[in-house]
Amino acid sequence: MSNSVISSDVKIEGNITGKGSIRIEGNVRGNLDFDDVFIVAGGSVTGDINAKSFTNEGNFEGNVSADEAELKVGSCSRINLKTQTLMIESSAIVVGEVKCGVPTRGPKQTSLGSTNVKQQSLNI
Repeated sequence: MSNSVISSDVKIEGNITGKGSIRIEGNVRGNLDFDDVFIVAGGSVTGDINAKSFTNEGNFEGNVSADEAELKVGSCSRINLKTQTLMIESSAIVVGEVKCGVPTRGPKQTSLGSTNVKQQSLNI
């Protein structure tokens, strides 16, 4: 598997797909389909993400379908998220809908739960 990096001085408009992981340090407007997606502090993505794991330390706006999701301290996520497991760190900002504990791959199934999260800082 390969590791891809979008460096901090790069702006991309368009969809990106690949195997392995992608690290976003710059700005992406488009959809991402990778095994692992990691947005660093200072990085931003506007679009949809399909991944095994999704980690946000920066800014994200869009839809995410991932087996595992982590929203790190200082991150801002305007998100509609469907995931099996979720970790939200203190001071992460989450606006949108989160469905946790639901299958993210395979045939569509009934959701096990849904939580609407208002604009606020979540302290866990």
